[in-house]
Amino acid sequence: MDRIITLAEIKKARAALPPAVRRTPIIPFSSDSPEVGAERLFLKAENLQVTGAYKVRAAFTILAALSPEERAKGVVLTSSGNFAQAFGFAGGLMGTPVTVVMLDRTSPYKVAATEGYGAEVVFCGDDALGRQPAVERIAGERGMTAIDTWEEPMGTTGHGSLGLEIAEDMPEVETVLVPVSSGGVAAGVGAAIKETLPGVRVVGVQPERANAAYVSLQKGEPTAIDYWDSIADGLSAVRPGAFPFRHLQKYLDEIVLVSEADIARAFRSLLMRAKIMAEPAGAVAAAGFLSGKVDTGRKTVACVTGGNVTAEMAQKMMEMAGE
Repeated sequence: MDRIITLAEIKKARAALPPAVRRTPIIPFSSDSPEVGAERLFLKAENLQVTGAYKVRAAFTILAALSPEERAKGVVLTSSGNFAQAFGFAGGLMGTPVTVVMLDRTSPYKVAATEGYGAEVVFCGDDALGRQPAVERIAGERGMTAIDTWEEPMGTTGHGSLGLEIAEDMPEVETVLVPVSSGGVAAGVGAAIKETLPGVRVVGVQPERANAAYVSLQKGEPTAIDYWDSIADGLSAVRPGAFPFRHLQKYLDEIVLVSEADIARAFRSLLMRAKIMAEPAGAVAAAGFLSGKVDTGRKTVACVTGGNVTAEMAQKMMEMAGE
C-alpha cells in the first residue's frame, strides 16, 4: 500500500471524534519575564488531552472504522503505554474489549493506568520487534482484530486532527515541531499542516539514542536501529512504520536530534515556566527549540504529546536537568 492520507480524510476523522476528545489549547512559552508578550515558542498541550496524551484521537478513529461485529469481539495491539490507555478508554466507551501487549520494561504507572481503563495487559519480554508477532498470535487465538498501530492508516489519519487544530488555531505559525517514534503522529501532523499551510516548516524531533526515523530518512527506507537508550520511553520504536514513513518523506522538512540532557532541561522549563507537566517523550519536541536545534526566530508550535509521568520520573528529570 503506497497511498498517502488526504486532508479530506483528516477532516472527516476529526469531525467524527466524540466530545470526550478535547480540543487542547496552544499555550505561549516564555523563557524569562522580558519575553512575555513576545513569545516565539508555543505549546500544543496534548498533556491535557483525555487519558493524558494525543493517542486517543487515533484510537477512536481506528475503532470507528471497524465493523460492529469486530468491535464486539475486541482488539489487540501493542503499546508502550499511551496508546494502551487510549484504546482502553475508547474501548470502554464503544463496548470493545481491548488487550495490549507491552514490553516488560514498560512504566508501571502506564501499566496500572491501562488496566484502570479496563484493558488487559500481556507482557512479551524486552524485544521491541517481538511485540507485533505476539499481537497476531493473541488475535488468532481469541478471534480478536489485530491492530498494527505502526501501519494502520486510520491511526495516522486520526493523529492528523492534532495538526489540523494547530493550523486552524494558529494560522500564522512558521514551524511545527513534533516528536517521532514509529512515525504516526509526525505523519498525521505533517500531512495536516502541509496540506493546509504549505509554507510552514514541519520538523521531527528524536532523542539521539532513539533515532530510527532519522537514520531511515538518511537511508531512504524504514531501517531498524540496533540500539535504544533514552529516558523518553514513549518513543520506543526501533524502526518507523512503512506507512507513516512515506508521509515523513513527503511532509517533514527535517528531523533534528536532542540529547537526554536537552530533554530533561526542556521538562524543567515547561514545568517551571509554562506550568506544563510533560512526560519525557512529551518534552522532546520543545527540547528541539529550547536546545537551539531549530531556528528560534520563527513562530513555533511544539507538540507536547503527553503528560503521563510518575513522581519518580519527574524527580529524575529534574535531577538530570540540574547536572
